[in-house]
Amino acid sequence: MNSLKGALCASLFFVSSVLANKPLVGLSWNAPAELTAIAALSEQVRYVARGVAFVEASESAVAEFTKRGFAILCLDRPRAGDRYFVAAHLHLPLPQGVELVFARRGEWVLLRVGPTARLHEGPHFLWPLPNNYSLDGWLDAPRRAPKALQMASPAVAALIEEVATERLQAHVEALALKDPALGSVPGNMRSRFAVHPEIRESTEYIRSQLAAALGDEAVELHPFPIASERVIFHTSRRGNEGHAPTDTTAYNVIGTLPGADPEAGYYIICAHYDATGVRSAGGWDWVREPAPGADDNASGVALVLESARLLAAQQFPWSIRFIAWSGEELGLLGSQAYADLAAERDDKILGVFNFDMIGFNHLQRRLELVTNPGSHWLAAEMESVAERYGIGLAIDVFEDAGSRISDHAPFWKWGYDAIVGIENHLPTDPTTYGVREGVYRINSQYHTVVDLPDSINWELVRRTTQLAVATLAEYGLGEGPPNLAVFTGDLRGVRTDDLRVRVSNIGLGAVASSFSVRVSQCALDSSRCEVVHRAQAPEGLAPGASAELHIPWQRFGEMVFLIEVDAEGQIGEVSEADNRVFQRLRLVPQSKIAVFPNPFRIGSGVLRFSGVPLKSAVRVFGPAGDLVWEAVEDDDVQRRLGAVANEVLWYGVNRTNSPVANGVYLYTIHSPEGTLLARDKIAVVR
Repeated sequence: MNSLKGALCASLFFVSSVLANKPLVGLSWNAPAELTAIAALSEQVRYVARGVAFVEASESAVAEFTKRGFAILCLDRPRAGDRYFVAAHLHLPLPQGVELVFARRGEWVLLRVGPTARLHEGPHFLWPLPNNYSLDGWLDAPRRAPKALQMASPAVAALIEEVATERLQAHVEALALKDPALGSVPGNMRSRFAVHPEIRESTEYIRSQLAAALGDEAVELHPFPIASERVIFHTSRRGNEGHAPTDTTAYNVIGTLPGADPEAGYYIICAHYDATGVRSAGGWDWVREPAPGADDNASGVALVLESARLLAAQQFPWSIRFIAWSGEELGLLGSQAYADLAAERDDKILGVFNFDMIGFNHLQRRLELVTNPGSHWLAAEMESVAERYGIGLAIDVFEDAGSRISDHAPFWKWGYDAIVGIENHLPTDPTTYGVREGVYRINSQYHTVVDLPDSINWELVRRTTQLAVATLAEYGLGEGPPNLAVFTGDLRGVRTDDLRVRVSNIGLGAVASSFSVRVSQCALDSSRCEVVHRAQAPEGLAPGASAELHIPWQRFGEMVFLIEVDAEGQIGEVSEADNRVFQRLRLVPQSKIAVFPNPFRIGSGVLRFSGVPLKSAVRVFGPAGDLVWEAVEDDDVQRRLGAVANEVLWYGVNRTNSPVANGVYLYTIHSPEGTLLARDKIAVVR
């Protein structure tokens, strides 16, 4: 326990009820063998840090932990709808509905958040505790992807040698400093805070640089609103001075490189360009003090601008959009606005490469790629490219489907594949892999007025930019056979209540002929699969492109599918290992509203309002007409409860999170504009 000296543990005990979840137990460990023993006794490992593990465990397992001599650091019994988050620091006072569970002094805290807590008004730098946390990083050496079978392209190798350190440095200095010739001296630092008037100069700089590479007509500004309440809360939540701005319009900057086929979709290379100084020593006055944001995230923007310059001269079968987001520091506002619009238009986004903080590390030339299960292929491709072209980056891939640390997250929400490249996942957490292994040091300049160009490792930024350029350039300049692939997440429901399956060509050669796609429905244990759809994909699938096939379905519930591509082996590929995948889906109606089960027995599960349009409000009223509970589709609370798109979950609790009584309740569902969409009764029994 020496490593946990000074730790504060808040043990919170609640009266058990039919709504109680499994206890969350914090345990001390010192050796990998102890961690393995803890995992064996637990029902689920939720999080591991240096010397402490959080697990879900039964009451008998808790007793066994004590019997075996494990120190129990905290024991928390959550109520229905509660979720856990790791925060970089403890900020008091805690919002209503948020409780402290565990704190490692000066490092990080574990919070329990009730379903009614309004976290969207608080700091967005919260990391949801995973439902299942892998022990691999604590027990074994990190595993690397196998060597790629593709051959390096001399043309790609020559192109990435053109990545210019001087240009990258010039971009960062132009974004962080008023006069780059004067350097980082008082009075010469810029503010790129999203609502500061000075940020428009940076907006114009980025627009002009993209226009120089792509042409003036290829660049547009995408406006989105920022409410004043966001700014007030962000600037005052850590004791900083909070001025009262009016509602503001901010701008994403979008440059498009058109592809040969306008219908083939597009990739995105992106980074946010707004900055903040809320962690500055002594507070931060956003009106008068700068927010230079050299590492966070002028470094990522420099990568986007240099990538646009180099890739603009190439011809690709699909388009590329180079995007600089604003409003990231206030809650991913710019990328959220864009992703929502893209989903509404049904844009064919082939993949999103987001870069956020890529230049602070001087200990090692290293990059972390954070992915969810469906986007893992993007990270694997970047690993292969780094190895194939000898870029000289140590790459670690972390799969964390709950990560919302940057602008990849809004794309995950809509089912688009996206990853974030970052110097260290959670840059202020000393328990992360990079810090533990001594290959990264805590970024003390993060979110401060001293995040300046002087601290940037320019060679690290250059090599990361080479990786970004090479990953997409291969599809235009590389040579090799095709590689058909399907991944977890490639089968999804659509607004018509049917299914859509995506098949990708991640090889360097085109698929010239048609190929078969077969979808089977299986038992929930992945056995007894029965074919439900066969189709032939169209001919001519370009490298890096994907084909999407429509599957009539109109059935709902928890299901398991098997997707198989080119089962007959007619296409000569690099590998056939990724030609089949099992996928579990929970399908909910989207073209009509359904409420089930009804009657609803509290403690037996959850009542689902399915087919609820985006951002619609669900309200439940008691027998006397009083408002008992309310929720909004796709808000932070519903996401934490695990609701999928067009679904709202209710555990039979009131607005104070207590179980409701037996009776007949009335529900209403209203659109965001206030139109009544549904009104009916629910019978609740206990």
